[in-house]
Amino acid sequence: MGTCRVNTLARGALGQYTSPMIRTDRIVVVAALALSVVALVTSLKTAGNTGAMLGSPAVAGTPLANDLGPADAVLFNTEAGKDALRVAAKDGRLSWGDRATNRVWSVAAVDIDSVMKKILQGTSYEEKRSEAQETSKAEEAEFNKRLEELRAKFPLPTDGTAPSAEAQQAVATLQQEYNRWLEGMRRRDEKIASEQFEQAYRELVTAVEAVSEKESIDLVFRFYPTADPFEATRAGEALAQIQARTFLKYPTSIDITADVMKVLNLTE
Repeated sequence: MGTCRVNTLARGALGQYTSPMIRTDRIVVVAALALSVVALVTSLKTAGNTGAMLGSPAVAGTPLANDLGPADAVLFNTEAGKDALRVAAKDGRLSWGDRATNRVWSVAAVDIDSVMKKILQGTSYEEKRSEAQETSKAEEAEFNKRLEELRAKFPLPTDGTAPSAEAQQAVATLQQEYNRWLEGMRRRDEKIASEQFEQAYRELVTAVEAVSEKESIDLVFRFYPTADPFEATRAGEALAQIQARTFLKYPTSIDITADVMKVLNLTE
């Protein structure tokens, strides 16, 4: 009985000294953990804010006091039983695999319809089209002159009889020649339009390349603003308008149309 009581008292006395120590340790551990979490959250917020500023030390490669890293890679847990996802930096871009397509790309978009129309309204383009139109008018005027000469040479009979065979043959020959010229003129105009479309497109691509190089953009899509009204009177035209609208929803921040126009010295 005496031994049991001594042990009981010893345990009671020991508990009086150890309990405060255990509570103190727990408080210290919890406080340290809380401070670590706060520091981590602050670091992430700071990294997110500074990383978004172009020209900041973080972007330039100089670590800030609250930056995480440097690190060769970061591992992320995926589904249970599968390997962790390893994210690393390759060629200046985030990568999650060995394939060239396993990269994070910077994306932008250009309203090429607006830009192309502005380019085609340029002086050099309009002069080329005007020159072709003047040539066509002069050639057509020559056909009209020849027709008037035939009418003077072969007046229509006043008695209601048919024109002579010679007159009919001359007019038919002129008509055939005119039809061939008309077809050739149309092909010529189509060729000019085709050449101008390609030339304007090449100018557009060159401007896009300049903006992309400056802003470190990898992919540039062509798009048509969803809010623009349809310019169509037939079902096929309306369908084409829908097909031209590549994006159904997009952040306006990816639209670099204004930057491209600036490179081309165009006004919106």
